[in-house]
Amino acid sequence: MDRLAFNFLKRFMLALAMLILNHSCDLFVDGGDTLSLGDSLRGKQTIISKNGIFELGFFSPNGAINWYVGIWNAQIPDKTIVWVANRETPVRDMPGVFTLSSTGYLTVSDLQGKVIWSSNNTQQTKASRASILDVGNFVLLGTQNTSEIVWESFANPTDTVLPTMKFWKGMKITSWKSSVDPAPGPFFEQMNPSSGKTDVLLRYKNGVSYYSTGEWTGSYFATLPGSPSYSILKEELVVFSPTRMYYTYKLAPEAGTMMVRVNWKGELSVYYWVNNNSWNVIWFQPQLRCGVYGICGPYGVCFTQENIQSCRCVEGFHPRDASAWNSHDWWSSGCVRRTPLNCSSINGTIDGFLQVIDKSLSDEEPFQIMSNSTLRGCKTACLNNCSCTAFSFADSNSAVCKLLFGDLLSMREKAISSDGQLLFIRLAASDVSQLSTNAGRSTSRVVALTISIPLGVVVLGILLIGARFIQRRRRRLLENVTKQDTPTLLRTFTYKELKVASNNFSHKLGKGAFGSVFKGTLPGNKLVAVKKLETSAKAEKQFRAEISTIGNIHHVNLVKLCGFCAEGSKRMLVYEYIQNGSLDSFLSNKSNEADKLLDWNTRFGIALGTARGLLYLHDECRDRIIHCDIKPENILLDADFSPKVADFGLAKLVGRDFSRVLTSTRGTRGYLAPEWLYGLPITVKVDVYSFGMTLLEIISGRRNIDLSVQESQYYFPTWAAAQIQKGNTIGIVDKRIADKVDVEEVRRAAVVSFLCIQKDENGRPSMDQVVLMLEGKSGGDMEQYQRSLQALVQ
Repeated sequence: MDRLAFNFLKRFMLALAMLILNHSCDLFVDGGDTLSLGDSLRGKQTIISKNGIFELGFFSPNGAINWYVGIWNAQIPDKTIVWVANRETPVRDMPGVFTLSSTGYLTVSDLQGKVIWSSNNTQQTKASRASILDVGNFVLLGTQNTSEIVWESFANPTDTVLPTMKFWKGMKITSWKSSVDPAPGPFFEQMNPSSGKTDVLLRYKNGVSYYSTGEWTGSYFATLPGSPSYSILKEELVVFSPTRMYYTYKLAPEAGTMMVRVNWKGELSVYYWVNNNSWNVIWFQPQLRCGVYGICGPYGVCFTQENIQSCRCVEGFHPRDASAWNSHDWWSSGCVRRTPLNCSSINGTIDGFLQVIDKSLSDEEPFQIMSNSTLRGCKTACLNNCSCTAFSFADSNSAVCKLLFGDLLSMREKAISSDGQLLFIRLAASDVSQLSTNAGRSTSRVVALTISIPLGVVVLGILLIGARFIQRRRRRLLENVTKQDTPTLLRTFTYKELKVASNNFSHKLGKGAFGSVFKGTLPGNKLVAVKKLETSAKAEKQFRAEISTIGNIHHVNLVKLCGFCAEGSKRMLVYEYIQNGSLDSFLSNKSNEADKLLDWNTRFGIALGTARGLLYLHDECRDRIIHCDIKPENILLDADFSPKVADFGLAKLVGRDFSRVLTSTRGTRGYLAPEWLYGLPITVKVDVYSFGMTLLEIISGRRNIDLSVQESQYYFPTWAAAQIQKGNTIGIVDKRIADKVDVEEVRRAAVVSFLCIQKDENGRPSMDQVVLMLEGKSGGDMEQYQRSLQALVQ
């Protein structure tokens, strides 16, 4: 019998045996929450906790090739695994047998009876049974004391910390290797092992720490989301001694389901489930993917740009696992040299070096410093040490040479550094020669330098002569970086073009938090508004947020982004010019001049148009967009006084699979929804709340908080609610236009505004409902409206 036929027969017999076992065992397993001594689970058999919350059984994350015993939330359709028993030793091809042996050990075996995993109980007390608890903990209980835990999954975690689990100093949770492989990955979380330290660290397998939660303050970790008001998490750190302590957390009763996990991308993430159909990532760190140490693995280079492949191999290397790399599923597997190093002379040629441009390295890379060295001396020193894999050289006030050892794990794509540091990676001579031959045709911006004694001086001279050319080329390529990943509808402007268009930025329209806005005229007499951003991290974040949110969308009630400039450190955004400026400039103007006083028809049209713009952002874009800063200053009025929602610098993109997002960014005081102030994850309902507050200002012509009026009217929503309860709805209208309003429209606007500003986000209408109410096509929930008024008055 040939090998192929034998393998087929083997698989057929195993499958047949599995069917027989499943059929016979299904008669005896009741699917409860407990295994007694000698009980087993096979195939699709599971046990479920008493209240039906967590389930334990076999699962396969990669198409029935490998099988594992795991725990998942039984109430959630998305089978999210929170614990894995045999994560390093899967059962091949089909489920095996999970048993509580007669000796009190848990085992996973294949169908031939080979034990591939065991619980290895450390206590001498014999177990009597195993139970899956409603908190997700799988426990072995003793014989003498049935509440004594002999072994538990909480004390042997994989990649997830569940509520009530005690995360002790010394424990680790380790990422999956990839999205479909639960084997231990390179990233893990642990409490700082140093004595007395209370922070929790994210670390790479070599021990490098790349994120810290900050020290425990007494009630929360310093850098965790929303602290100290992150009210859905009730955190606790229990300290017995400087070296013995644990962290745990519980959820508020209304919080739903949550878990904390180190995912396979090396991020510490908080997942939140609120009665929808998928997990929402409401917080994660590091915020930048390239902030994860080793994310691209050995000799992988991490990009800082968004929406493109985040990793690539440095020249002269190729992916260790091409299929995983190309599917973006396991970048941390990294890259390997195309040709192994020789570390010796072959036919007079020795290993060479590849100079890589614009790559930064973490200080955590293992290196040895040689002070007052020359470039040539640095290269020679690395060549003379077979363990040296690369070197860097900085020719500043005093030349510094760093010899690097081991695999480089933290290379990032960056702009040329001001310190003039050069990085050279060791390659086989043949690869250096090939890269040198292709250098003229390549766009990779590398200089291949083969080091041999006869040619050393010549090559060094070539480098010095070409240095200025290389720097000029770097700058030109840097200026085009942003162009490679921008919405196709946007035009890229040069700084010179915008300087000319704005007459050297002479006509200032206004100033915002991160820069000033200037009037400009493009060729063809097209008027534009140029927002010139300051040079800061926050301004850069606003720049990217504006491009990513409104770069490819268009709506009559949203300001149009025409283009941008990203030249060196200069960042500018170019918008359509809106003639009448912001709504705030009209509402805050107390004069009775006709050109500054908005009549009721205009105000109502502004309210309805703004609502339609927000409806488009929330429900009609490919990704849901939460504006996060709706207020009169961010509503612009065109020549016909039609509204244009503007300033998307704080906006958040939320995928359609998600409903909530947690952000440390805050909008403007007076327009912030309560859940934002409490540190809860936000939804589109924060925009609804802000719109309701803005609508009240449109109706009244005054700020909602105004200390210049009599004390009883300081907070306008409370005073207005009292007036409406007295039957004086017209009394909340701007007195300058109160005698010329449509009473029915005022009533509809008032209903909408008070429904929108309810404390409970679930009571607020959606923007779709808001539009229907303003249009008179829906009456709204009047009972809820009356409750809202009563709550404000009280």
